Amino acid sequence: MKKGIVIFMILIMFVMIIPHYGYAKPISEKKVIMVILDDTNYEEMVTYGGKNIEYLLKNGALGLMNVNSASSFTSANSYATIGAGAYATSANYAAYAGGYYDLFHNEPINVVYKRNTGNDMSLENIANVGITELNLQNKKLNRIAKPALLGTLLHENGYKTAIIGNEDTDFDDIKINASLITTDENGITDFGVVNQTLLAHDPMSPYGIRSDYDKLYTAFCDIKDKADFIVIQPGDMSRLNKYMDIAEDRYNGIKSEIFSQTDKLIGKLFSQIDDNTLFLLVVPFPSTEDSSAGKRLTPIIALNKNIPCGTLTSATTKRDGIVTNTDIAACILDYFGIPKDASMTGHKLTAKNIENPLGYLEELNRIVIFNYKIRSSVVKTYIGFIIGVLILFLISIKYFEKYLTYVKFLLIGVLITPTMLLLLPLASPWSVPKFVLCLIGSVLLVSLLVFYFLKDNLKIFIATCLPPVLIILIDTFLENPLMRVSILGYDPIVGARFYGIGNEYMGFLIGAAIIGIAAIMDRAGGKQKIIKILSMVFYLVILLTLMAPSLGTNVGGSMAAFIGFGVSVILNTRGKLTKKDFLVLICLLVVSILALFIYDGMRPSSNAQSHIGQTTELIKHNSFFALFQIFARKLSMNYKLIRYSSWVWVLFGTVATLCILFARPVGILKEIFRKHVYLYFGFIAGIIATLAALAFNDSGVVAAATMMIPLTIPLIMMCIDEIENNKQMTKNGTEV
Repeated sequence: MKKGIVIFMILIMFVMIIPHYGYAKPISEKKVIMVILDDTNYEEMVTYGGKNIEYLLKNGALGLMNVNSASSFTSANSYATIGAGAYATSANYAAYAGGYYDLFHNEPINVVYKRNTGNDMSLENIANVGITELNLQNKKLNRIAKPALLGTLLHENGYKTAIIGNEDTDFDDIKINASLITTDENGITDFGVVNQTLLAHDPMSPYGIRSDYDKLYTAFCDIKDKADFIVIQPGDMSRLNKYMDIAEDRYNGIKSEIFSQTDKLIGKLFSQIDDNTLFLLVVPFPSTEDSSAGKRLTPIIALNKNIPCGTLTSATTKRDGIVTNTDIAACILDYFGIPKDASMTGHKLTAKNIENPLGYLEELNRIVIFNYKIRSSVVKTYIGFIIGVLILFLISIKYFEKYLTYVKFLLIGVLITPTMLLLLPLASPWSVPKFVLCLIGSVLLVSLLVFYFLKDNLKIFIATCLPPVLIILIDTFLENPLMRVSILGYDPIVGARFYGIGNEYMGFLIGAAIIGIAAIMDRAGGKQKIIKILSMVFYLVILLTLMAPSLGTNVGGSMAAFIGFGVSVILNTRGKLTKKDFLVLICLLVVSILALFIYDGMRPSSNAQSHIGQTTELIKHNSFFALFQIFARKLSMNYKLIRYSSWVWVLFGTVATLCILFARPVGILKEIFRKHVYLYFGFIAGIIATLAALAFNDSGVVAAATMMIPLTIPLIMMCIDEIENNKQMTKNGTEV
């Protein structure tokens, strides 16, 4: 008997010490509290903010956030993107959520939710009634987007979410876009208060409604010990932004009161948090006024003992002070130690300790807004300049041959302008008068110097094509200090690219390199063998720069460069290109691109990976369907650019000019190519590279157009000299 009791007790003890596995809440004291302050900017925070917002500005890590999404530029889509950790879209009723007994169109939320999803909700839950439509809308995208993925991953790892607030403009329904951040794939947020009890009637507030900040804080206190991730959206700033019929003084007075109440709420929240809490102040979308003024990057502030005061950045942008809304989910997951999903394109936020981060961001934002507002005008003016010079040339060869020399000066200006636009930030031209003066002055000055001192065309091509190639390479190795603020660089508001070599300069780089090398080869004489070897090294450096993940891989540019440089090398060394040569080149291209994908995919899937590695991860987790979606998206972008981009006129104009030159004057290009064999080889290689850029790049029209500039302009200049030489020979023959 005693032996049986002993054995029984041992078994009981054994069972008790066996570890239990399941979905129990992890042993962690970490919390994330996110306060949503809609439709504002740093200037207003400084102007209207109280001591607590001032504390955040002085002690937090500050950033400017790109708020783009998978569809139209709207607040709801930005919220959906934050919740997905990747560009996503919202749905008609995705902003509507409520508690068990809350009403939606006079029906209890629990009834509407079960009717829409077939699922039950618990009494403490907040259910999103539009979750089914939200999932459906995102499945229609030509990209992988998993809405509510942040909440889903938190729930799968045992963490609880909560939402507090109400941004609706009446008392009948509940609208809370922030629920898109906390909800999971089933539409459930664990805890929260989002109903009308958080609102107060106030005839002097927009729509006669304001938030009751004492009740917001009470709701937080009731939930804080149960939830790990809490989002608070008071909603007053959202209502103010939507309420248009209001005098400016009243508008500013109401905004001041909202900031005062929000500041007090933040102060109360500070009293309830400790060192294990990550505090985020997020502005998911700009106000209507800011959006119209080009102020489309919004504030985001992170505060935690392990985050230094300074500026925020991420591997998504690799740019101090700029992050994206896709980075927020990755940051929260990283804070809780949860691996992000392969579909998440964002990366965790990191901070860089700098002095006066607010001043740095204000200056950065000023430059970004300036470039965003004038970019279209400058680009269209340059395109108009190119088309105008091409038309002037065609008219001149027919009717005004004696003025062709002056057209040559304008052609040099066309060739010089991209380089000047890249160097222009060195003069800090961040006002329209200074920008125009610096650009026109620099283009005129350099064009005059080249036109006056360099009479030989090959010298002109070397002087105008190879220096910009070197400048672009050096700028890239230095992390793009020039390109990131150049008009022909990339725009952090548009957000198509944040680092590396953009498509505009990628096309110009490849075309200029090929023609510059061809010009050197034609002038090399007996030293061609050395030049051929050096040109291969030169091409290799450019190719590796375009391919390197650490420098911002441009896949389409890499493919175009590989083919263009490869054809150039084959022609320069063998004098001809066979079908076999081209087939071998394509095979080598495929092997190289696969190696690039494998290499970047094998790197840690944290901040080291580029978008190439992320694509590899997507394919691993979602099959090759993800690759087809990428191809479809690139084709769609190219089709859109063909229809709407002004660059298509450059592509059309240069191609049309070349077609005319092949016909008139008769035999002129044939004679030029007979005299300059390597220039002919460069032209062939450049045209093939242009076709590759058009086929493989998501902005192929842009890259092809800029590539045609250094290909077409030198040929036109050669034609001008050939026409003048023929005219001189005819004159000499007549005199004899």
